[in-house]
Amino acid sequence: MKQIVIAYYSRTGGTRKVAEQLAAVLNADLEEIREAKDRSGLLGLLSAAWDSTLKREADLTSEHSVEGRKPIVIATPIWGFRLPPAVRSYLKQVNLAGKKVCAVCTFYGAGGEGVLDAVAGMVPGGLAARLALKRPAGQPNLAATLKEWAKQVGR
Repeated sequence: MKQIVIAYYSRTGGTRKVAEQLAAVLNADLEEIREAKDRSGLLGLLSAAWDSTLKREADLTSEHSVEGRKPIVIATPIWGFRLPPAVRSYLKQVNLAGKKVCAVCTFYGAGGEGVLDAVAGMVPGGLAARLALKRPAGQPNLAATLKEWAKQVGR
């Protein structure tokens, strides 16, 4: 078990790729946040947007422990300017009190800072580091951006 853990949620794989790159930079473990509800396809997308808008939670099928981990990095996409239900549930279920928590969000429209504010509001003590990545797949210097941000996470 590595000291740093990255807990990520990804419906389409974009946030997963960012989490994997960040894990390589930080020499961190990856933990996927998984939910029971199928979010694939058009119906999955529509239910995802609706559930996020209503700030619903999700039934998680993954188990998570942050015991002995520091820092904890949360990697999340943005759905309709809000947190996905699975990430909302993760933040409510995992005891993050006294932990150094950092967050990165991926998105294609807008809402990065608002979602990071929402995460910070759900974490005791707020966030130690935060990063909003708009269209990460199209960023030519994504690796350099992650490497620079990782310095904040590692401090």
